[in-house]
Amino acid sequence: MDSIATAVRRIPAASRETVGPADPDSRLVEVDMVRGFALFGVLLVNMYGFGADSIAWSSLPDRLAYTAMHVLFESKFWTLFSLLFGFGFALLLGRTEARGTSVLQLYLRRLAVLFVLGAVHVLLNDGDILMLYAELGLVLLLVRRLPTRGLLGLAAALILVFPFVRLTRVESTEPGRVRSNEVARARAQLERSQRSDVYAVGSFSEVVAENATAIPAKPLEDIDTPESGLAVFAMFLVGYAVGRSGRLRDIAGNAGAISRLRAWGLGIGIAAMAVEQSLVHTARYEVFRPSRAGPGPQLAGDLLFAFGTTSLALGYGAALILAAQTPRGRALLDPLAAVGRMALTVYLAQTLMFTTLFYGYGLGRAYRLGPVAVTGWAIAFFAVQVVACQWWSRRFQFGPAEWLWRSLTYLRWQPMRQPSPTTR
Repeated sequence: MDSIATAVRRIPAASRETVGPADPDSRLVEVDMVRGFALFGVLLVNMYGFGADSIAWSSLPDRLAYTAMHVLFESKFWTLFSLLFGFGFALLLGRTEARGTSVLQLYLRRLAVLFVLGAVHVLLNDGDILMLYAELGLVLLLVRRLPTRGLLGLAAALILVFPFVRLTRVESTEPGRVRSNEVARARAQLERSQRSDVYAVGSFSEVVAENATAIPAKPLEDIDTPESGLAVFAMFLVGYAVGRSGRLRDIAGNAGAISRLRAWGLGIGIAAMAVEQSLVHTARYEVFRPSRAGPGPQLAGDLLFAFGTTSLALGYGAALILAAQTPRGRALLDPLAAVGRMALTVYLAQTLMFTTLFYGYGLGRAYRLGPVAVTGWAIAFFAVQVVACQWWSRRFQFGPAEWLWRSLTYLRWQPMRQPSPTTR
C-alpha cells in the first residue's frame, strides 16, 4: 500500500485538499488509451450477439470475419475492461488514503450510482455489465488487503471454475460427430428469430419488459461459461494488484517488466487461441455452444480459451502502453485516450447506436446481418465515437455520464467545462 501512497503524492496538492475526482491533468493517459481500445472490442462482440455469431453465415469472408472476432476479440475485451475497473479501484483507494479519508462511504456511493445506471441501461441491453461491476465491487472491497500473491492465486482459482464445472456437464453426443444439416438448422433458426424474437419485432415497451427480468445481475449465473461473474471478479483482482503495485506511475522505470508482459501475454495468448482453433476443427470443440468434443479435448479447449483470453488481454494492454511511449505511437493512439476518458458515456452510447440498428422499433436488422456487415457497422460506429469524443474533450472535462456519476458520488456538482488557459 505504501507504493500507492507514494505514487499518489505526485498528484497536484490542490487536488488533494478535498475529496473529489482525480484532476484531469493527473490521469494516466496510457490507461485511457487502453480503455478506449477495449471499448471497440466490447462494441464489436456485443453486436455479434444479434445473429452474426451463427454458423448460418457460411461464406468465406463471413467465416474469416467471425474467426478473427473469436480469436482476437471475443472475451478479450471485457477481460481488459474488467482489469481496468480493478486498476481504477486501486487508484481511488490510494487517493483517498493519501488524503487521510475513509474510502467506504465514497466507494459505496460510487457503486450505488453505477448500479442504478446499469439498471436503467439493462432495459435496453440485457448484456449490461454495469450492475455486475457494482455488485462485484462490494466483494473487491472485502478482499482489498490480501497480499498480491493471494489476489493472483484467487484470480487463477476463479478462472479455473468454468472449465471444471463445464467438464461435469459434458454431453453424451458422440465426440467429433458432424450433423450434416447444421447450417440449414442455423439458417432456419435465424429466420424464426427475424419473425418472432422480441428484439427483432418487439416494441420499445416489450423490449423493456423483457430486459427488466435481468435486474439485478446474478454473479453466480452461467458459471459454466468463460464470461461468468466469477471470471469478471478474477479480472478485478488482477487489475487491482497491478494498480496497487504503482508500476504504471513510472512506465519508463518499469519498461522492461511491461515489455516482458507484452511478449509473454501476446505469445501465450495467440498460441493458446491457435491450439483452441485446431480443436474446433479437429475435435468439434465449442466454447460458447454445446461441445461435441470428448471430455479431454473439451477440458483442454476450455483451459486454453480461459487462460489464452487473460494472456491476450494483458498482452494487448502492455503493447498499447509501450507503443504510447514513442512519438508516432502516441500520436496514433491519442484519439483513443479521449474515448477512454469518456468510457461510461461511450459504453452507454454504443447501446443506443446498435439497438437502433438492430431492434424492431429501429431499423430492424437483428438476425439479418452477417459477420462482415456487423464488423463494418461496428467500425463505423466507433469511428463516429472517436471523432465525437475528441470534439467533446476539447470543451468539457467529463463525458455526460461521467459528470453525473462523479457529481452523485461526491455529492456536489462537478465543473463541466474545460477551464480557460488563464485559469489553469
